[in-house]
Parts: sequence; C-alpha cells; structure tokens
Amino acid sequence: MLSKFIIFIIVSIITTSNGYSFAQLSDSIEIASKLKEGNLIQSYLYFQETNMTFGKGNELCFQNDCLYEFEKTSFDDLFGDDSRTFSGTLKIENKKKSDTDSISYDYYKLSGTVNLINTDENPETGNKILIYEGNIVFELNDEISATKKIEYASQVKLYQPDNKFELIGSINE
Repeated sequence: MLSKFIIFIIVSIITTSNGYSFAQLSDSIEIASKLKEGNLIQSYLYFQETNMTFGKGNELCFQNDCLYEFEKTSFDDLFGDDSRTFSGTLKIENKKKSDTDSISYDYYKLSGTVNLINTDENPETGNKILIYEGNIVFELNDEISATKKIEYASQVKLYQPDNKFELIGSINE
C-alpha cells in the first residue's frame, strides 16, 4: 500500500512539474489565442487564431472534436483597473444534432471577469506575463432547456507585448 502511495506522489510531482494540462478531466477547458488590438479602443483585445481543448466528456464538446469559432469575442480592459472582462459568442458544433448532410451549431454567450493577481516582467526586454484569475461563463439560450450555464473557475495568462492569451479552467461548483 505504501509503495502505491509513493508512486502516486511521484507521478503527481512529475505531471505537475511538467506543466501537465488538466484538460484530460471532463470538467475542464483550455483556450489559447493570439489577440488583436481593437481599431477604435486599444484596450479591447479580440480573439484571433484560437485553439480550444475540452476535457473528455465536457458538456460543450463531448469528444473534443467539435467545429467552433469565436465571434466578436474580446478580452477587455473596460475600467482601467486590474481586471479584464470577457464578452462575445462561441459558435460550436452540436454533435448530437449534426449529421452527414448538415452541421448544427449552438451559440453560447461568453462572459466573465478576471482580476490581476501577479505580473512577471523581464527587465531587459520589457516583456510581461500578466496572470489573472476569475470565472468565465458560457450561457446557452434554447427553447428546450431555457438557459444553460457552464461556469469555469479560470486562470488566464496574457503575454505582452505579443498579446498571446492562455486560459485554463475547471467547472466551478
């Protein structure tokens, strides 16, 4: 029994130290994106070239093979303080309704606020990693289930000046 416990601890340390992604869990999500500054308001950063990974069995995409697109989705500095807000829409394939002749999509409203908790800065280059934590909500309005909300407790890293975005979240219960 003790040897199994020690093996578990060693495996946990190895996976944690390697930055192991927890998107293997059904209650998780990962989003990586290149963000583009807005034309009118530079504090609005819009999602471009986005990659999303769901945990196996995730409610949004059960098999992690759904077609998706972020529409008018931004990561905004609205208040000029240490928080940012999410807004926009996730258009995602509904595998249960899709067939060989047509693809069915669900539209989730994306919202949430994250607060700055840490900044890492390279004094030589001026490059920064801003680390935020908060809740991100995906909300589906449909006629059958009324409103369906999925909320993720999330950590966001924003790499500047490149505006590279990384989010790792797990279901907030």
